[in-house]
Amino acid sequence: MKLRMCMDSQGSTGRPTKRKPAVFAIALALMATSAQQLAMGGELTAATTKVADASETKGSKTTAGETLTPDNIQDVAFTLQRLHQQAINVYVEATRKKVYRFELNVPSLSSMPTTPLEDQSAYLPLRKAWLALFIGTMEPLVQILNNHLKHLDERTEKTNIPSQDRPEWQGIVAEWTNAIKELNAQLDVCASLLNDSTAENVKVAKAAKAIDNQVSVLDTILLKASKFLQDKVPAS
Repeated sequence: MKLRMCMDSQGSTGRPTKRKPAVFAIALALMATSAQQLAMGGELTAATTKVADASETKGSKTTAGETLTPDNIQDVAFTLQRLHQQAINVYVEATRKKVYRFELNVPSLSSMPTTPLEDQSAYLPLRKAWLALFIGTMEPLVQILNNHLKHLDERTEKTNIPSQDRPEWQGIVAEWTNAIKELNAQLDVCASLLNDSTAENVKVAKAAKAIDNQVSVLDTILLKASKFLQDKVPAS
């Protein structure tokens, strides 16, 4: 199976830089040795890879006459929410505690927990197959974000935005590009912990929170982009 590696945002040269394949290599190794524990991990990783490929293929067919629609920016918002969800999943997985009674206390997965972290001894051992699944599926999501930005930028350039307003849009694109690079750096930190035999739950949980915080930065930039498009893009 050909695995698609996540690409960093294109720089001024226009040449994308390949990310390290560590996450998917770790994910595959751990899934292979933990088949009973996580039977569907491989299929889910493959599915998200296909989604990223499909997104790029669809975008590559964009024609000059295709217009910018609210759906384009809404898709970006959906992808950011999915990244938030995976960061929450990593955090919750890293902070599992031993249960002493048959009484369910299911944590909420709708937002990042705010309970202060405890000592390492308070948590159950890390289940790296699950962590590999959650972190591995974030990689293609970031690639989808890059594709969304590329297509959104292309379509915005084709609209009748006054020339004096284009520098403002280009500034927003630059902010987004830098934020994506920082998100990739945070993913690298989290991925490196998977390959660390001495990785501690608290370190993984903190890395998950850092990813979630960086996605929040992207949320803010997206709101700025949305406001710009509302004000500057002529109604169709």
